[in-house]
Formats: sequence, structure tokens, C-alpha cells
Amino acid sequence: MQKTKIMKVHLVKSEEVDKELFTRVVDFLQALAGPIEFCYNNNAVINFNEDDLYNAIIQKEENFNVQIMQDSVMSCNSSIFPLERNESTWKNIFNKCNKYRRQNDIKKNEFVILLTAIANEKNWFACLDEEMPFNGFIHTSDWDYYINCSAAFPIAYEVIALLLQKHMFNGHIEIRKATHVNPIGCVNDMCIKKKEIILKLRTADICSDCMELIKGKITMPELYHALNIMGSLREKMLFAQNFKQASPLSKLTIDNKNKLFLPDFGNIEIKLRPLEKALYFLFLRYPNGIYHSSLSEHRLALYDIYSKISTMGDLPEMQLRIDDMVNTLNDSASQKMSRIKRVFEDAIGNELAANYYIKGESGQEKKISLDRSLVTFL
Repeated sequence: MQKTKIMKVHLVKSEEVDKELFTRVVDFLQALAGPIEFCYNNNAVINFNEDDLYNAIIQKEENFNVQIMQDSVMSCNSSIFPLERNESTWKNIFNKCNKYRRQNDIKKNEFVILLTAIANEKNWFACLDEEMPFNGFIHTSDWDYYINCSAAFPIAYEVIALLLQKHMFNGHIEIRKATHVNPIGCVNDMCIKKKEIILKLRTADICSDCMELIKGKITMPELYHALNIMGSLREKMLFAQNFKQASPLSKLTIDNKNKLFLPDFGNIEIKLRPLEKALYFLFLRYPNGIYHSSLSEHRLALYDIYSKISTMGDLPEMQLRIDDMVNTLNDSASQKMSRIKRVFEDAIGNELAANYYIKGESGQEKKISLDRSLVTFL
């Protein structure tokens, strides 16, 4: 039996990149199974020292390549200019990739993609290394100038774009010749005006000409996997940007590993931490709600739920975490409800999310309003 070919992609972040943002990017990329393997070392970070950076002053909007934006794209406040920030050269960024590759004994035909909030000298969203095209970087900051949802969506999209461009083109000269100066909603749109990236994020497509360029250069399973990830990102981003708020409600499915999915919304996974999940599952049991002040009466039920979900620590430790959460003298439960709300809103937008998270007026029962006929435990 022939072994399936694997395209391996090592993701690593620099120190200043938010850990939760990095985790969301990885989750998006790993959500669909296929021959592209996305891996990371949870303890690995790349540091930029003072010697790696230089101070840059951007005098006006035109130099930053930001235009006034409309529709769903946030506008940039021109009062921020002149803008002073630290930047790094491409050479230095790619040296970081090479060092990480050597330290971790990563093969030459495996990708190393660095996610960094450090700005780069040419103010690009992302780029591959001309000398070692299996190295690349993605700039994780400034996305709120262009889109009104989590930066994890475009960052994950740019990872896929880099993988495809590595196999489509031989070097930057070919890339510059073949990319679309006027955007058409293709992965290879140049986006000279950086706001134009919203079009290719919304289409998540490869035009017929670019499709011809990649044929035969990667396997069809790899191409289909890449396209499926792009399509999934598009679908999730449309929900997150409130473009699909008129959609009928999705079922909420909890699988045998206690993972939460919205199968009718592109099978979006709702990623909750174990304590948040325990609290959420408790409220699913009570359609009429629970008073915040009476959470302690459900301590034993929470012990039972949490012990089946979490693998962190022994039983006494778990019970202490639950005791802390139901203690009305602190705000642990409120914090967890707030994060549950944020996770749903980030995933499917504010209006739809209101049907799924725990809510209620102060002094009233807190409840999940979703019709329990839509909830399925597998």
C-alpha cells in the first residue's frame, strides 16, 4: 500500500504574538484532516532583540498603504500619523526561520512559517524567503485596519497562500509577474492597496490561470486540502463578520470527546477551556436557567462534569477549581461566562451567538436560550 505524501508545515510565533491568537490560527488550520500537516511546539518562541530592530517613522497614510475604508472594513484614523514603530529587515526575519530550522532539525523540504507582530521593512502581509522558499513569515498586527473580525482568519489564510505560492512560482520575479495587480478575488491578488485583501478573503478562490500554474506541482489531495481550508476560513469569517446573521440556527453537537460543533454553520468548532466547558454543560442541563448566586448548589454536578472533561490534575485539585468557580465572593464564573460569550461571538457573530451563550440580567436566572431540541450529545 502506497504511503500518502505529507506536506509538513512548522508554525512558530515570536514572543510578542498573543498566545490565544496563535492557538486560534493553529486550530483553524488543523480543523480539516488531509495531507498537509500543521505542527508546532507549544513551548517554542522566537525572540527579537533590540539589535534585530530599527526605528521607523511613517509620515502619512499613503506610506503605510492604508486607504479610507467602507462597508465591513474598519477605517484607519489618519491622526495616528506620523507613526513611529520598530521594524525588522526581511533578511533578519528569515535568519530567525533558518535558526529555528537548525535548532529543531527540520528537513529542507518542510515549511517553517514565522508568525510575528514585528513590522517588516516593506510592510508586507507575508512573504517567502527568496533563498530558502520553504521559509516564510506572516505579519500578525494591523489587521484591524482592514477587517472587522479576528486576525486569526487572515493569518491562517496567508499560511495557505504561502504554501500554494511556493509551489506555483520559482522566486519573487515569477511571483511579481504572475500576481494580479488589479484584484480579482484570487489567492494571488497583489493587494498593492492593503485594504484590497478583503476581496480575496471573501472569495477564498484560485483563478483558472493560477490553477493552471499549480497543476502537477503539488498532489491533488494537497491542493484539495488547501482549497477546503480556504473555503472553511471564508465560511467562518462570514459568520464572524455578521454577514450570515439571517441564517437559521444550527444544531449544537457535542461529540464523544466533549468537543462542541455547529454542524449547520460549516461545522465550526467552539473551543472552550475545560472549566468553561463544565460550566456550559451544566447550563445546558437547565433550560430555565440557574441563578448565579445558587451555583454552589450545583457543585457536585460540576465535579462530575469537570472530572469527565479535564485531564489536568488529580480529583482534589479539580474540586478546588470548581469550588473557586462557584464561590460568589469572586468573579471566576462571570469571567468564564464572558469568555464563552466572546468565543461564540468570534465564531459566528454577535446576533447568532446570543442564542448559544449563557446570558441573563443581573439578579435574574442565567440561561442558554437555544432550544434544547437542537442540542445533541453523540
